[in-house]
Formats: sequence, structure tokens, C-alpha cells
Amino acid sequence: MSSSPDSFQQKTTAELQYLIENPDFYDAGVVARARQELRQRGALVPVAPSFSEPAALPIPTDYDDDTASAGRGNRWLLGALLLAVALAVAWWMLRPQPTAPIAAAPAAPIVLEATVIRPLPSFEQEAAGQVAITRRLLPAADRADTTAAGRYARMARRYWLAENTAAYLTAQALGDSTTSVFAGQVGIGLERVNWFLSAMVYDQNLTPEMDSRLALMRGGMDLRRTSLEALKAHADMDMPLISETVERDQQEAVSISREVLGQYRKAAPIRGRLETL
Repeated sequence: MSSSPDSFQQKTTAELQYLIENPDFYDAGVVARARQELRQRGALVPVAPSFSEPAALPIPTDYDDDTASAGRGNRWLLGALLLAVALAVAWWMLRPQPTAPIAAAPAAPIVLEATVIRPLPSFEQEAAGQVAITRRLLPAADRADTTAAGRYARMARRYWLAENTAAYLTAQALGDSTTSVFAGQVGIGLERVNWFLSAMVYDQNLTPEMDSRLALMRGGMDLRRTSLEALKAHADMDMPLISETVERDQQEAVSISREVLGQYRKAAPIRGRLETL
């Protein structure tokens, strides 16, 4: 399509503008002439692009930054969760397997060392029989004095209770069969001995024969008190119990008790040659 210069002057600015905005539909000379005419008129002429303009890059905004940060945060959170799951699975696979509990052996029963404690007998039954014998040994006239005989029998009972107790405790010491309560039992024996001796200080108003027999009993109790005091002292100090004195007192006291029961000892026959005497 060709146009004369006058025809361009007759066109409106809008028509000229259309020509240069659509260069693909018109001859290059027509487009150049239209551009020249517009330039002469002082109209703005846009520069014809020789290639397609690139798409404008999006302008980042604060919202885009927040979205990007949120996306990165979500990715970090997801990664942390995956790592935690992986660690948990690894721990579960590698954890030490619990061993079967070893059955504890039953505790052995506590064995307490048996301590044999022999209670101290009262000797009441024995003393009753011995008192009956002692009273029966009195002369008939003395037995007829029931008041004196009764006092004599009561003193005899005290004697035999003390004598039996002292003989029992001394036999334990001689046989090395005492227990942890031995010292306390010896104390009881001493109380019984003193029970008899304390009554001897009073005048019982007895017959001469009764007084003579009670004097014999007192001699035996004096021996028992000495030996029991020695046994108690040795037991308290954890010393050997038996000594020559204890053995001698034991023999003499036993001899007296037999004599009180009427069991007189016969003197042993003298052996040896007369010229050696």
C-alpha cells in the first residue's frame, strides 16, 4: 500500500499512529512516512520493538517473603520430624534386649544359736521330804513339844531350801555346765542362805537337841555362803569358777547335810605300817 506525501498530511494523528503500531500490515515506507509525519506534528512516536519483550519479572512483596519463609519453615519442621522418626526407629532396633531376670535364691533361714537356760528349781518338794526326815530324827520327847517342833521344822525348811539350791549351783560350776544366767541364780541361792542365817539370830525357844542340830545346819550354811559368794564374783568377772576353796566347802557342806539326815560317815580305815605312824 503506497501513499503520497499529501495523503499523509491529510490523515489524522490517530490514523498515523495506527500505521506505525501495526507495521506488519503495511509497507515499510508507509510506516516510515507515517512516523515522519507524526514527528513533524510533534506527536510521540513509540519505538517499534525489533523483538518480543521478555515477560516482566514479578516484583517481590512482603507477603511473598512471608510465604517463602513459611514454606522454608514447614520444610525444616518436616525434616526434623523425619529425623526424629528415623532416630526412634534406630534406637528401637539397636536397644539392648532385656535379659531374663535371674531368680534370686531363697534366703536361708536365720538360724539362731540355741541358748539353754535352765530355770532354778524351787526345791519345795525335795525340802518337804527332807524336813520330815529331820523332824523324825528328834527324840520322842522333843517331838512331843509340838510348839518347839514346829519352829524347828520351819528352820529346817529354810535350811534345806538353801542347801539344795547351793548344791545344785555348785554342781553346775563343777560340771562346767553353767549358762548366761548363772550369776543371777547364784544371787538367788545367796538370798536363801541368808534367809536361814538371819533367822538364827533370834532365840527360837527350842530344846537343847534342836539347838544343837540347828548349829550344825548353820555351819553348813556358813560354808555355802562363802562358796556362793566366790562363784558369783568369778562369774561376774568372767573368771574360772572353781577353786580349791569352793571344792573344799562343797565337800564339807555335803557332809553336814548328810549328817543332818542321819547319814553319819564312817571314818576310813587307817592303812599303812604302824612304824611309819
